[in-house]
Formats: sequence, C-alpha cells, structure tokens
Amino acid sequence: MRDERSSRPKTNRSPKGRTRLESVKSAVRSRFEVDTRALAALRIALGSILLLDVIHRVGDIETYYTDAGAYPLEAYEATYPQFNGLSIHALSGELWVQQLLFLVAGVFAVALIVGYRTRLVAAISLVLLLSLHARNPAVLNGGDRLLRVMLLLALVTPIGERWSVDALRRGSTRPVVASFATAALLVQPVVVFTQNAILKHRGDTWYSGDGVKIALANDVMTIHLGNHLGAYPALLEVLNWVWVILLAGSGGFLLVTSGRLRALFALAYIGAFVGLLTSVAVGLFPLVLIATMIPFLTTPFWETLARFVPSRLTDRLPSASALGPLSRPPVERRALESARTRGYERVTSVAETHGRSLLTAVGVLLLCWILLFSAINVVDHDGSGGIETEFSNEQHWGLYAPDPSTSYSWFGAEATLENGSTVDAFEGGELAMERPVDASQEYDTFRERKFLEAVRDSGREGTNNVTAESYADWVCDRADDEHDADVDEVRLFRLVQASPVDGEYEDLRAQTVIERAC
Repeated sequence: MRDERSSRPKTNRSPKGRTRLESVKSAVRSRFEVDTRALAALRIALGSILLLDVIHRVGDIETYYTDAGAYPLEAYEATYPQFNGLSIHALSGELWVQQLLFLVAGVFAVALIVGYRTRLVAAISLVLLLSLHARNPAVLNGGDRLLRVMLLLALVTPIGERWSVDALRRGSTRPVVASFATAALLVQPVVVFTQNAILKHRGDTWYSGDGVKIALANDVMTIHLGNHLGAYPALLEVLNWVWVILLAGSGGFLLVTSGRLRALFALAYIGAFVGLLTSVAVGLFPLVLIATMIPFLTTPFWETLARFVPSRLTDRLPSASALGPLSRPPVERRALESARTRGYERVTSVAETHGRSLLTAVGVLLLCWILLFSAINVVDHDGSGGIETEFSNEQHWGLYAPDPSTSYSWFGAEATLENGSTVDAFEGGELAMERPVDASQEYDTFRERKFLEAVRDSGREGTNNVTAESYADWVCDRADDEHDADVDEVRLFRLVQASPVDGEYEDLRAQTVIERAC
C-alpha cells in the first residue's frame, strides 16, 4: 500500500528557497522604497511650482482667460468642445472671476507647501490645475502635463508624513514607505526619459551627436547659458551624448540602483535639468523634472544632509503646541476616534482598512496607466478602442523628438489705418521684418509662444480658423487703443528663419497667417 503522505503535494518550500524568495522580495521592495523626507521635499517642490505657475500666469490673465482677451469663452467652446463643462475657469469670462480663482489656487499652493490637510489640499490643487489647463490648452506644453501627472501621483503617497503641519498634529512618522503608489511615482520619470530616448532614436540627429547643436541653434528657444555654448562644438557633442545616455539609461541608473548610488545618479539628473533650465526656454519643464528626481534621493542622502544643518535651526522647529487651534487632529480622525469610544471599533477598523485598500488599488491602476499608455505612444498606436485621446496623450513625451527643429519663427502684427498707412499694430511705426538680435526676446513668455503657434495652426487651410480670428479681433482692439486713427484691417505675419547650424543665416521668409477686417 502506497504511503499517503508521499502522495500529498509539497506545499512547504525549503528554508533555502524561502530565504532566496525573501531576498528577492526585499531587493524589489528596496527599489520602490521612498524616504518620507523625500516625499516631503517633493510636496514642497510641487507646491512651490504651483505657486510660481500662478504668479507667472497673472500677467497674462486677461489675455488668455477672459472675454476681453485673445481667447474668449466663445472661441474656447468652439475649439475645444471636448473640454466644455470641465473647467471652473470657463464658468465666466469676467476678469474678477479669474483673479479670484487664481488667488484661491495660490492659497492652496501655500497650504500644500506647509502640509496642512495635505491630501485634501493636493486634491483641490489638482482640480484647480486641471480646470485652468482645460480653459486654455493652447498655452500648455509638456511641463504642464507632467506637473498634473506628478501631482496626481503624489496625491496617493504620504507626502504629508514629514515636515508638515499634518506631521506635527499626528506626532509619529515612518522613515520610509513602499507601495504601488511609490512605485508609480518612481516609474513615471523613467518612462518619460525612456520614451523620449526611443522617439529620438527614430530621428537622424541625436544618435549621431548633432541633436544638442541643432537644438541650441534655435534662437527662439535658446536663452542665457545656451547662447554661449554654440561656440564650443566639441562640448556640444559631449553634452549630446551625455543627454542621450541619461535618457536611454534611466531605467538602470534610477530603478536598478539603490542607496548612495541611486542618490548620486538622481543628483546627476538634477544637474542636467538645471542646465536645461538655464539654456532652453521650455517653461516649467525643467523645474518639474527636478521635482521628479526628489523621490530618488535615498536615506543616506538625507542623513548626510542633516549633518550639515546647524542645530540652532533644528532647535527652532515648531512643535504641535505652537500650532494653536491647528494642532487638533483632522475632523475625520476625530470622527473615527469618537466612533471607537462609542463601541464602533469594528466599523472604524473596516473603514480604515478599506481606505488603505482603496489607495493600494489606485496605486495599481496608476502604475498600469503609466506603463500601458507610455507603451501605446512609443509604438505609435492610437490605442483608442473607446479610450479618449487626451487620456492617452497624458503619457506622450516627445520634447525635441525625433529631431530638434531646424528653423524657428516669431510673429508680427501689422495694422492698416483708415488713411491707408500701415503700422506695427502694438508699438506703432513700421513693422520690423528683419531678424532680431535675440529672437527669444520676441516673446514675452513661453506661453505667448505656445499660443501663437496655436494661432498659426488655426490659420492654416482646412482648419476652423477660430483661434486665429479671435486673436486677430483682439489685435484690432489693441491697435485701436494704440493709434489715434481708426484701424481698418490687421494682418498677422509669421517670420521664419532657418537655424544657423553651421553659423550662416539664410534669407528670412515671411508668411501671412491671417488678414482680418476690424
């Protein structure tokens, strides 16, 4: 008779197998572990970027967000019908309404920086940011997209665990955290870099060493330090290959490493993004990229940094008692504690467990979203099947890919007065039709450049022309205010200059974007 025990499946692993499995689990977990001080620094960085963004936009608030500007609600509703009803900022075209919403966004950005009701404040900040972006997508670039993605990912991680009002009220902190949400937070920038490296590989310039040279020959985009690097072609080629290696090798440099080595690589990326910030006018992108690197700063980095902080500063850190009325636990925590004291401990335990499970589920979904739609964009597949294009495009990262542009352009507006003379619509006198000394100065902000690119696209044959016509009407009003005589017509020109990659300029080309009677 066969021994029954020998026929039973063996379910227990050997001690050696269990040890190996635990080692693998520990190694994987350590790769997706984030120091809570890094999460706190990320919170402060994101809040500061949100505040800076609000301040930066205020100067053009009337132009881009009100009915008195170049993009009134009527134009918005005609050009982006998919966003109708999704923007709080589109509820009114009045200036005071936009100013109020900007003020509210600024207040919540400050609250995020100090870490007061962090998750709630981050959620409201995200809603306000999405609303602002939906109101005028024409002024956005990849940095805006990455900012809202990072804010969403940060929302499901404990960014209020340290260095915050919430931390003082809680009284306890965890040194590190690891979850699907932190995995998504770490994977996101790697996906940005890897996808961009793949898209660049489809071009002819980056993997031949010429990408940086061509990119910096674009006088509209190149600023400050970038204006001086063109004199050193050998250095430009070195920088090109360093940039390509950082992009293509990001998975190994940032996800495979751990400890001090990971922190060193993160600092190298931060240094590269500081260089980008001082060389190229791409808006918030370098700042947000710097923020994405903060979670990669590991515990050894923060321990080393702490040794350089003078004790006189740490001794002055506030305590919970200094918060006054704010020192009380959040309303929901007080409600749970009250329920426990009334004998509903099982209910409160279930509520807390379900809350943690919900965050885990959201983290899993976000990680899948990042990987799936990034892959879709890389293989150039629309992946629609009922999925909104905007949702897929949230994970498209094509800055300077596949090749940097070999030309740049700026715009000029000419007004025809009732006496038949033509003048610069904004400044009077004759409209300048020659190449400026520094073409980057032709735009007040990068958002103006993005908006005028949308005007250019709208003015092309086969388009609805709404954005171009709306802008031309606004130019008419501005020209009427600028000149004593009545304005009969305005004409918007686009002036195109081939990039002087080899140091020589070709002839300037002028294109008419739109002519419109006033």
